[in-house]
Amino acid sequence: MKTQNYLDICARIPKRAPPADGIHVVHKRNHPAIKPRLSFILLDWTCRERFDTLDWLLSQDVPRHEYELIWIELHKRIVPEAMDKADTVITCRQGQPYHKHKGYNLGLLHAHGELICVCDSDAVFPRNFVSSVFKSFYPDRTTGPIPLVLMHHELRTSFTYPDNLTDAEDLKNQETWKWWPVVPNAGACMTARRSDAIRFGGFDEDDSYRGYLCGPYDLGWRLVNAGWPEVWHDESCVLWHFAHPDPVGANGFAPQLRLLLENTFPHVDMHALTAVDAFSSGRFQPRKENPEIFALRMADRRIGTKFEEKYASMTGPKGFPRAMVLGMRRAMVADIYWTIFSRFTFGGLARGLRRALGEARYVRWRKLFFHRLLRRMDPTVASALIKEYKGFNLLQHNGIIFGLPQDLGAIDPRDDRHMSHPAVVKGRSVREVQQSIDRHDPASFVPVSEHRHHPYAIVRWHHRFYALPADADPNDLIDDEYRADPQVLSGDTLDSVIAQIDAVAARPIARSA
Repeated sequence: MKTQNYLDICARIPKRAPPADGIHVVHKRNHPAIKPRLSFILLDWTCRERFDTLDWLLSQDVPRHEYELIWIELHKRIVPEAMDKADTVITCRQGQPYHKHKGYNLGLLHAHGELICVCDSDAVFPRNFVSSVFKSFYPDRTTGPIPLVLMHHELRTSFTYPDNLTDAEDLKNQETWKWWPVVPNAGACMTARRSDAIRFGGFDEDDSYRGYLCGPYDLGWRLVNAGWPEVWHDESCVLWHFAHPDPVGANGFAPQLRLLLENTFPHVDMHALTAVDAFSSGRFQPRKENPEIFALRMADRRIGTKFEEKYASMTGPKGFPRAMVLGMRRAMVADIYWTIFSRFTFGGLARGLRRALGEARYVRWRKLFFHRLLRRMDPTVASALIKEYKGFNLLQHNGIIFGLPQDLGAIDPRDDRHMSHPAVVKGRSVREVQQSIDRHDPASFVPVSEHRHHPYAIVRWHHRFYALPADADPNDLIDDEYRADPQVLSGDTLDSVIAQIDAVAARPIARSA
């Protein structure tokens, strides 16, 4: 059966065009002198009526350089308050239906913090919100953030935002504000390590997440599937959210038709069905990964050998094309049956001709008349092991008999560099190769380790003994220039080489005045 190797597979893979760059526009970019620990990703889709959230986040009880504000507008609107108070401002210029997760991923790619926090961009934040997040991720304050999925509660009310609100502590009065009972994941607010978000593919850009019903819990639940603990933040640090035109009519108001059409895919208790499907099935990679996040994730891998690296980027995120794999399977099955058929029919015919004509006549006859045909019919013609003889493997390849020293290790008959090695014997018949082995003892052409005499390794090669530096490769002796190196000692006997080593070691070391 034919071997399907790396080069064969690469030749079959169709060339795909690189993904087109996004059309987002960066209006303001943060270049922090000190890297922040936390990056807030605040999303708008031309729906926010107020921007007080920026003021609440600018009033935290930690130094301002420890966190950054990234404002993402899914459409085209540029908000003056965001340009003035946020560190980074990006417009995505999306059409309808919008895709929040693509906005989240843009924020993730532009974030400088070790942590990312995705939360409502019109919520009220308590003054200790950032410091409480740091306490959760940096419990001993000496090492980096611990792996964690931190979910944030959000209280909601039917009251609209009061114009005279200046202290978040006033919002703790339940009698005044009539906060609804806590509903887990309302507002879809979450904090996680940025490295974890990238390692698990970022936010899923599958089309089923288009529209209103989606959120960072998609990524959070996949992290939980991967073994990260989920913790709900202390309710003493709860966020508060006031009412605005409600897209799902939960306040009893008739929702606008435009807002109804923002719901594009089924949900489970207001959670995107695709996210619930991933959570329930144990999946921890997105259905559709952002190409830039894919590139970051792949570049972060640590591969053990150069040999494996060639397999690490053969396909891209879509994998092998299904049509290509189907074609390979069909070719493999056909080749298996052809090999079986030819071995019991044409292979037997070829062996009979070899016995009737003799090896030399058979080879000449095959070359003159049926070389190409018999290479296909007779699986022993292209490459076949005949026997072992005095430390050699006798191999027939393309009508020539080769004697391959077993000390050389793995040899590819298709590689001219391997087959031209001085220790490889070749001839037109098995007898000719055996006679050559008996007459010339080509085994001496292979460097053989004989002795170690510090700091040299002594090898026998071509009926002589050589002393090489301990870390040298004995096969380098084949190179004439290497043998002429003054560091390489040689002699006709083992004792003469050892004497040269001792003489070198006894030389006085020149010292500077």
